[in-house]
Formats: sequence, C-alpha cells, structure tokens
Amino acid sequence: MVIEENISKCRPCNKFLRFFCIFIIFASGIVIGAGGTIMLIKQRVIWVSRPHKDANDITKEITEKYGLNPQQTAQVQAITTNAFMKMKANNEAQDKQREADIQTLIADMKTVLTPQQFEQWNKDFQAMRDKHKKPKN
Repeated sequence: MVIEENISKCRPCNKFLRFFCIFIIFASGIVIGAGGTIMLIKQRVIWVSRPHKDANDITKEITEKYGLNPQQTAQVQAITTNAFMKMKANNEAQDKQREADIQTLIADMKTVLTPQQFEQWNKDFQAMRDKHKKPKN
C-alpha cells in the first residue's frame, strides 16, 4: 500500500520526464537533420571570391583611409606598383620552377614504369593537374 501511494505521487514526475525525453529526441532530430542538410548543400554552393585588387585600387584605398596628400599618393603608387611587379616576377619564376620539377617527375616515372603503366599514370596525372590548375587572372 505504501508503494502504491509513492507511485501515485510520482505520476506527475513520470509525465514530466517523458515529455522531457520526447523534447530531447525531437530537438536532436532537428539538429542532426540541419547538420546533414548543411553538409549536402555546402558542396553545391558556388563560392564567390573577392574581386582582385591591383596597385591602383590599393593606392586609392590608402589615400582615402589615411588622407594622403598628392605627393604621398604618388609615392604610395610607386611603392605598390613596384611591389606588384616583384610579386608577379616571383610568381612567374615559381611557375617555371614548378613546371621544371613536374617534367623531372614525369621523366623519372617514365624510367620506372612500363610503357603501358606510364601511359595510364600520365593520363591520370595530367587529369589531376587540369583539375587543380589555378585560373589565370
């Protein structure tokens, strides 16, 4: 009889506990569904990069932000133009070195693989290079 009284006193607690569990399961389902949707959509979104800035754009921003006088603007223009020319020359030198390294890799692989293996490897390698090639600006 004492047990029955204790059970009847706990019925509201059981209802609350059941409601709480249902709420947790429902909320978990929503979170899991949202996460799955985000992962699916993330691969389909086309990411738009920021527009490329050149020396003139950067000079204009610096002039407006810091209130440069015409003499300072001309000096900043010369500095940014020089920096961009150096970066372009460095990039071209790195591209040439990278291409030379790739040609060495191809020649080395040709000495190790049979002609059939090399043909398949070279086809796959060129496909990978095309896939990862950076667009030229």
